[in-house]
Amino acid sequence: MIYELSKDNLKISIQEILSLADTEDYELYDNILICKKIIDYKRLACTNNVYELIFIDNKIPEINWEKYYEENFCVRSNKASKEKELAGIIWKSLKTPKVKLRNSKSEFNFFFIKDKIICGKKVFERTEPFHIRRPDLRPGFFPVSLKPKLARALINLSGVKKGIIWDPFCGTGGILLEAAMIGIKVIGTDIDPIMIRAAKENFKHYNLKATFNVADARTEIIKCKAVVCDPPYGRRASTKKTEVEELYNEFLEHAYNFIDKVVIMMPNTIKIKTKYKIKFSTEQFVHGSLTRRIMILEKTNTK
Repeated sequence: MIYELSKDNLKISIQEILSLADTEDYELYDNILICKKIIDYKRLACTNNVYELIFIDNKIPEINWEKYYEENFCVRSNKASKEKELAGIIWKSLKTPKVKLRNSKSEFNFFFIKDKIICGKKVFERTEPFHIRRPDLRPGFFPVSLKPKLARALINLSGVKKGIIWDPFCGTGGILLEAAMIGIKVIGTDIDPIMIRAAKENFKHYNLKATFNVADARTEIIKCKAVVCDPPYGRRASTKKTEVEELYNEFLEHAYNFIDKVVIMMPNTIKIKTKYKIKFSTEQFVHGSLTRRIMILEKTNTK
């Protein structure tokens, strides 16, 4: 399959697919990723379009376009000047060709990247309206809640397809909302009862199910496939740097006893000490005083 990735944070876009495919086998050409493994691409947050791979070559080979053609077709390319020529090649090879420029049954895309030509038939376009679940549109609103698209990406980084995801610092439930939207069971805990009430209110608003409890992440034990979390930090969390680092490290030390995988986001100024292996790490600039670090932590003996 061909994945046309968002360039907002290319490392996250790549890892989101690799985590769901459970593979490190892929090819990357600019923001075009090719991976043989089939995944549930409809849940992706950071992929714009998905295509069935037709060919990758340094020239256009002879192709049986009838094999891919359905009812009508159009051609799209990152080199718009070549679209007419490419459409002509396909037209001549079809028995009963019909062009339809919008909403065609067969949209063939050609990507010219350096010395490669990559061709695929579009099978998916991301149109999910993440914006309708913006934090400020939820009944239980808190200013530092994550945007839904990033929350979904964090869920996908966990690679969890079935089972339970636990957010031990769930706040108003933004991360867990995105997990529940794609059918994953969720448990949320938070030390602040006000946050738990807000999370319950948000899940009720979207008619989604979850288990929420007031609990201290440093002592609570939840059986789950993975932890996905964005622990508190900064002024709104009413914490100091040393206290924040202590919270993170105490939680990770506790979690290592019973959790195999943790997807965690934190300020890049935080220094963590953990037995977990860092499988993936990237940074995301937020504003002048805050850059987030996003990490996948795994036990070394999980595979």
